[in-house]
Amino acid sequence: MVKKTRILCLHGGASNNDITAFQTMGLKLGSRMECIYLNAPHLSRCCYPGLDRLSDGPWYIWSDISKGLEHQEDQWDESLEHLAKYCKENGPFDGVYGFSQGTAIITDFSHPNIWKDKFKMKSCPWKFAILACGGASHQVTLKRGMTVKIPSFHIWGKKDRILNDSKTIAEYWDPPMRVTHSHGRGHEIDVQMCYREGEMMKKLSKFLDDHLDSNKGLIESVR
Repeated sequence: MVKKTRILCLHGGASNNDITAFQTMGLKLGSRMECIYLNAPHLSRCCYPGLDRLSDGPWYIWSDISKGLEHQEDQWDESLEHLAKYCKENGPFDGVYGFSQGTAIITDFSHPNIWKDKFKMKSCPWKFAILACGGASHQVTLKRGMTVKIPSFHIWGKKDRILNDSKTIAEYWDPPMRVTHSHGRGHEIDVQMCYREGEMMKKLSKFLDDHLDSNKGLIESVR
């Protein structure tokens, strides 16, 4: 029996799995892998502006950045535990995708300080990461200079008002194993992106070809 190729998908702050599903459609990830969606464990009082046009909610956060630092740290720890429990019960996965605040928790979890030392896992629960429009970089608990040594694909928005978060997140990932691409818009991955950003899709296709067992190119699905 052929093992299914799977990617775990994590939403941004004040968002949910519905929104992540639109993003994975925009990147055509479902054409190569089964997308597995996980909501954060904490409810948000409202959504990120505009998302209520795409989903009825409820909305979730990995940590409430509007709260004090101590409250944020407690929520972040609970979110890491939530992610570890899910991965132990449902993993491992071939890859992981995250948007905004989701990129921060993936960055934290992907270092052996977390999956190995904190949660006693035998290996990282994914082999590569796709990180879109980074956010909440201040919540990453890794010290500067600590490097995540798995392949990563970073998507930045040229007009993203928090572009520096994307760049800060990327610095934690091993440079020789890191690919970056900037799309022409802001803090977003929309369903039309695969048609509008041809160069990005070619780079993403090659990245997946390099790190998946499948030989089928992603670009074929958007022609």
